[in-house]
Amino acid sequence: MNTGLKLCMYRAPPFFTRRILIVKTSALGDIVQSFVILNYLKKKFPDVEIDWVVEKRFASIVKAHPQVSRAIEFESKAWKSGQFREYFRAIKELRGRSYDFVFDLQGNCKSGIATLLSKGRCKVGFGWKNVREWPNLLATNLRFELPSHLNIRLQLLALVQQALGDCTLLPTSFDDVCFRISLEETMRIEALLNKVPRKKRIMVCPGSKWKNKQLPFNTLSQFLDKIASSMEVSFFFIWGNAEERKCCEELQQKFKGNSVVVDKLELPVWQNLMAEMQIVIAFDSGALHLAGTTSTPTFSIFGPTMPEIFKPLGAGHFSVRGECPYQRKFEKQCSLLRSCPSGACIRNLEVKEIFNLFEKWKISIDSQNRCGSPPTGSPAEL
Repeated sequence: MNTGLKLCMYRAPPFFTRRILIVKTSALGDIVQSFVILNYLKKKFPDVEIDWVVEKRFASIVKAHPQVSRAIEFESKAWKSGQFREYFRAIKELRGRSYDFVFDLQGNCKSGIATLLSKGRCKVGFGWKNVREWPNLLATNLRFELPSHLNIRLQLLALVQQALGDCTLLPTSFDDVCFRISLEETMRIEALLNKVPRKKRIMVCPGSKWKNKQLPFNTLSQFLDKIASSMEVSFFFIWGNAEERKCCEELQQKFKGNSVVVDKLELPVWQNLMAEMQIVIAFDSGALHLAGTTSTPTFSIFGPTMPEIFKPLGAGHFSVRGECPYQRKFEKQCSLLRSCPSGACIRNLEVKEIFNLFEKWKISIDSQNRCGSPPTGSPAEL
């Protein structure tokens, strides 16, 4: 992908790059979106070692990435909770190596502490316009503004490219990744797949961190009913909390015999299960971004956030977005994302509208599979 965008006139420091540290501590979706830079770095520096600072609860996905040498678990709340030994252990591990580049891709105070404590010759971060919390600026010595109209993955890639002296957003492939899992975990995936008939497998991830990003249960249920009526399908329902589990169990009761509610999986196992699906249906969530690391096509539904910024890149990923009835405009996400009482942008989407777009998109995906070449354009253009 080449946008032809001119980024900078900065020249990278003239030293050999052997080790790079990435600081992106949370959350799941943000971490997964940042993985795009790993492929670029490995192509630019084939022998480079890449370490990653991450919160403990998300460390499994970073450890499982084949291009990450070491995951440094940094618990920012350890000090507040009195776990001083854990806090100092992380600092000792963080300072155990020197790095040629440290990339702070978080831009807040939490990541700034890790960046400041790290031993790096060149500490790269966001400029004033993009940094989330201004004290982070004190932790970096090289800062860049991001092209805000680009997909978030390309924005992060642009930051790294500018620091390394690549002044044009270079073409790069977005290859799928096979996260490392054990033989036992592979067998667990196979057992899950055998629980339902081997029809077209669709993973459904109904949850998201914010309610205003989710479809109402009845709308989702009717949408899946139309899918099940139009083709032979097996549903795999994924949940993250008790409320989502209840939703998945109710859906499973509706589609008895050709659906399964999946118990909680380690993130790398979940990603490998996604790779066995034919389609993943999700909202703007960590589930969607995780699916974007595989070759599985995704159908996503957006409301108060912009799909152009957040949805996975590539011809196999399509999104539907509901319009705001109050005519609110935004570039990235609505300022009322967490507080809008109606959530009408996504809750007013009609089942027929969603399914018609899904059906048209599915035809394009099936055509791609038959012909071996990816379609271009959106379903509305195909």
